[in-house]
Amino acid sequence: MNTATAPLLPSPSPLTLEALAEQFAHWRQHKRPGERIPESLWSAAIALAERDGLSRVTRRLRLKRGDLKRHRDLLNRDQHDSEPTATFVELTPAPMTPPPRFAPAALELIRPDGLRLRIELGDGLDAQAVLERFLEAG
Repeated sequence: MNTATAPLLPSPSPLTLEALAEQFAHWRQHKRPGERIPESLWSAAIALAERDGLSRVTRRLRLKRGDLKRHRDLLNRDQHDSEPTATFVELTPAPMTPPPRFAPAALELIRPDGLRLRIELGDGLDAQAVLERFLEAG
């Protein structure tokens, strides 16, 4: 088994800055050229920075402050994206208004015999009586 790819085992007790510094030193001694710091080490460093302070952790672990902050922001964004957020939205129903009535300005009827009737709707017209008269005439 290659020691450079061997997983780091979490310690049963709370991680200390010294223990994490030893893990970083071990990784640095056994890493391959160009190999990036494992996410498990970044996560542990972020947790310690929250507890012990960013400056102390970056100095002891020989990390760049900006790199640790960038990994912390990425971790926070990933956790935020993966957690569903519940939001309460109160819905107030709009007052119900009846739909506008469609009143055609004119009505045109055609009987089977071809007779046409066009009624212009207006005040004083008894459309029902005119309609009945038109239908009876056929």
